[in-house]
Amino acid sequence: MRHALPVIVVLLSLAPLAHAHRGSAKLVTVERTSDGAVVDVELESVDVAVSLGMDEDAPPEEVLARDAAIRAWLERGFSVRGAGGACSLHAEAPEGIEVDGQPRVRVRLVAECPSEASGLVLEDGTIFGDDAQHEAFVRVRWAEQSDAHVLRAGRQSLRLSEPPAVSSLLARFLWEGVRHLATGYDHVLFLLSLILTAGGMARREGLRAAAKDVAWIVTAFTLGHSVTLIAAALGWVVLPSRLVESVIAGSIVVVALLNLARPEKRASMPWLAFAFGLVHGFGFSGVLAELGLPAQARVLSLVAFNVGIELAQLAFVAALLVPLERAARWTGYERWIVQGGSGVIATLAGFWLLERSLF
Repeated sequence: MRHALPVIVVLLSLAPLAHAHRGSAKLVTVERTSDGAVVDVELESVDVAVSLGMDEDAPPEEVLARDAAIRAWLERGFSVRGAGGACSLHAEAPEGIEVDGQPRVRVRLVAECPSEASGLVLEDGTIFGDDAQHEAFVRVRWAEQSDAHVLRAGRQSLRLSEPPAVSSLLARFLWEGVRHLATGYDHVLFLLSLILTAGGMARREGLRAAAKDVAWIVTAFTLGHSVTLIAAALGWVVLPSRLVESVIAGSIVVVALLNLARPEKRASMPWLAFAFGLVHGFGFSGVLAELGLPAQARVLSLVAFNVGIELAQLAFVAALLVPLERAARWTGYERWIVQGGSGVIATLAGFWLLERSLF
């Protein structure tokens, strides 16, 4: 029984999750000017409503009607400082837009700095206090180059320096790939569903055979999501995020139900991994769409992000394979770990499917 504990802990830790991805997000685009910077802020309408003390279901037109309050809130929440001191910040009139079927509010902030406008630092103090999972995707643009950062709670300032070195970009996108897999609970749950029955194979045919089986599955998943991640990130194929996220949740339900129905059968797993990997690739591309690939290193940044995903994926699988093999020695493995765990996974993913497709 003690060998099954690591697997049980993983399953129970996933059960309380109500959502598979991060909280709210905003997009910030910064362009340097001769006397400061222009900062375009794009926020979800619900975030603006809550921050202004309105009901979260307030219609977009009612939110936009609070023009003066929105401008004052952003002028207080954002700041730009240079070597010569604080810059004055002026917010222009808010504009209502729609992105992927969701209402958003876009506001331009104009920063005018003292005579010494070098070494500018942007700080974002909006929303993070109310939503610890909030993220601000910041794109900094120069004439022919660009940079991409993510601000998170506790790390809410950014130096608007010169364009970064390629090595710095690669390290940053590699880390974002690792982080996206690690915090994308639906992707992790799908991987767990694919390998949950590998312990039974290890018991019957040995750990080496199980490792080879899992390697084929991971390779198939990698091939599938790499194809669509690249296609979506480069703008060749774009699908509605609601459809993609719904199918991702559905893929977890399908594999979990197969584990319930025939836990000893694994021949179809690589094919399922590849087929559903194609859909998961569109999900992985979502964060790249918000970050924006730097103009001077688009392909290299994309590759680094994908490598980061793979490193996190391999670490997850490697960490679970031996505990699964040990757990399979327990007589209750198939009933409690495989079928019981798959039941928990199918229920959670079914909730996500309903949430994403109907609400």
